[in-house]
Amino acid sequence: MAEYRIDELARAAGTTSRNVRAYQERGLLPPPSRRSGRALIYDDTHLARLRIIDSLLQRGFTTAHIADFITSWETGKDLTEILGLQHAVTATWGKPEEPLEVPRELVDTFLGDPGGPPVRGDQLDRLAELELVRLQGDTVRFLRPELLETFAQLSTYGFDLSGLTELYAAMIARLEDIASLMVTAGKDRIVDQHGPGWLPDSDAEIADTTRMLNHLRDLGTRAVRSSLDQALDRVLQRELSAYLATAASKHGDG
Repeated sequence: MAEYRIDELARAAGTTSRNVRAYQERGLLPPPSRRSGRALIYDDTHLARLRIIDSLLQRGFTTAHIADFITSWETGKDLTEILGLQHAVTATWGKPEEPLEVPRELVDTFLGDPGGPPVRGDQLDRLAELELVRLQGDTVRFLRPELLETFAQLSTYGFDLSGLTELYAAMIARLEDIASLMVTAGKDRIVDQHGPGWLPDSDAEIADTTRMLNHLRDLGTRAVRSSLDQALDRVLQRELSAYLATAASKHGDG
């Protein structure tokens, strides 16, 4: 079994030594396996626990929830039972893009119009607020590089980065409402079937719940995609008609 000092453990888990100490103080992480001189020594069980903690935090669980999960786990419940529903809900919902790290001085090359003004700090802060980038000292981590590439392409047509960012924010706000409706429908169905607080206790139940949620996800993505295409066609025709009417009137007056 591999052994780690605290900084090595934090690096392997993608977190910080400060977080490792905080998790240990809150009872989320067991004590070090041994001590070597003044250094605390951790092992692979600590690394596995940190990865579970990080996964749950990324899914929106609080440290209090995680403490409850771990307490149940340590008092004899199977890990599948504790985390099975969390896995069913999150494992197949969304495919994250591979992040791209860019030095701060090159951000303008990726996001800005080559002939336009440089990307401002407040614009980067807004992108970070929307979780499109993560600011890390002298580097910027693009969390949605394909989307931001579209921003850059539109900037060559004269679209302002701030305007595109707020357009994205407005669209996301509406999608959050749709997502809330769908997740609530899935949760209500689980409660209707099994009662509140239910956790799957077998691979079959996990698989069945995952299939149901996947079908619900497919309904949402297909409905949004096809309905948005149709809505864009309708609005485009309406706006184009109005635009052409204005153009005709303008040229007629000329």
